[in-house]
Amino acid sequence: MSLPALSPEENQHLNDTRQPALWGCLGVFLAICNVAIVGRLWGTRTSIGDRSRVLTEDILIVLSGIFVNVIIANLMVATHYGLGLHVYTINARDPEYPTNLSNTFRHVWITMVLMGPCFTCIKLTLLFFYKRLFLVSNSKLRIFWWANLIYTVLWFIGATGFYLFQCWPVQWYYVRYFAKYPHLPVPGNMTGQCDATSVLHVSLPPIFSLASDIALLILPIWAISKLRLSKTKKRGLMVVFGIGIAACMLELARVLVLLLDTDDATDPSYGVAVFLVLTAAEETLAVVCACVPVLVPQLVKSYKGRARNNTYASDRNGDHNSSDRRSSRGFKRIHHLWTIPTTIDGTKADVTIHDDYIPLTDIDITRDGTPKHGDQHRTSEYITHQRCDREGDPQNQTARSRVASYPHSINQTEWVQKPSTPPPGDIHVRTDIQVQVGSAN
Repeated sequence: MSLPALSPEENQHLNDTRQPALWGCLGVFLAICNVAIVGRLWGTRTSIGDRSRVLTEDILIVLSGIFVNVIIANLMVATHYGLGLHVYTINARDPEYPTNLSNTFRHVWITMVLMGPCFTCIKLTLLFFYKRLFLVSNSKLRIFWWANLIYTVLWFIGATGFYLFQCWPVQWYYVRYFAKYPHLPVPGNMTGQCDATSVLHVSLPPIFSLASDIALLILPIWAISKLRLSKTKKRGLMVVFGIGIAACMLELARVLVLLLDTDDATDPSYGVAVFLVLTAAEETLAVVCACVPVLVPQLVKSYKGRARNNTYASDRNGDHNSSDRRSSRGFKRIHHLWTIPTTIDGTKADVTIHDDYIPLTDIDITRDGTPKHGDQHRTSEYITHQRCDREGDPQNQTARSRVASYPHSINQTEWVQKPSTPPPGDIHVRTDIQVQVGSAN
């Protein structure tokens, strides 16, 4: 079979290629996407505590990862067939041209069709995460959230429908090259039209997606501004949640590249390569933006917990005066906790680390003078074990705890009834064991 004749200019650029950059970028994006999703799932499991609970956002982020993996895989296959090379280079190297060119755009078409579901799953992941995190009682935030949700669903329908039916019949998107380069007959003697494949038409879904990205960026920043936190903490949260601005900038860059620097008419296999790389980059960055608000706080918490545990381990092997040190919550440690057996109803209980990573078993509450009359009774009476709240109805449940009261003179171990609401003005300390002590005067 004869190969197409090349002009002198085409011969000069015959070896031009963008394929090495495509292979490298796609491989990196694939790795980053999967690592980010695994990290987010770990962060969610760690933060909610209940490992059997499956959140909607977890399902959506997994679906997002599947779509990104499939899109990148199709771009890799398209690169194998010739994406990143000039059209005349692909045909010159293909004895049965334009078969490889048609196969290239078959996988590009699959990529474009899957873009809508991919971005939709990522946006919904963020929306449901924000709903769980922020939408408690603010009616304006709830309305804005619902508006984002409806807009995202409508965008998904419009974008997917456009990419699916931009040519008719739909397979004409990649079969048309047999008609353009009549070296082989058109499969099935098919005819069709592609009136909606210009860069102007193709840029419409990204432009409308950019509006949704900006709305998703505003939602957490608006919610954080309503929180009663110091300015430093607010800025830190806004930095974490504001990372989405990078995805917005990449979306804008993708639109500009498509409109200003994409040749989809004379040399599409070479001209659309940059646009498709930016598409994969934006999808990967969007996944990262959906994972960072969950992953980063858990990594920081885990790092601080290890640092504190290392400090406590050093104290354990150090001098005896280390027991007088105070925790970050202001409580004084009066015993080495690893020497105190903890029992509940005769059963040995595991000491669980909470919040400041100190397994709080003893509390030293310093007060002036002799305890007031009745304080000993109230101290003993308001010691209850929290686990009774999880095991049944508090109205019908009797909570029993064995506690040796300290620092009062009650030395005996006693069984106590679960109390009613504590009197006003008490100090309420809530940890693995709930302790309420009368106010110190």
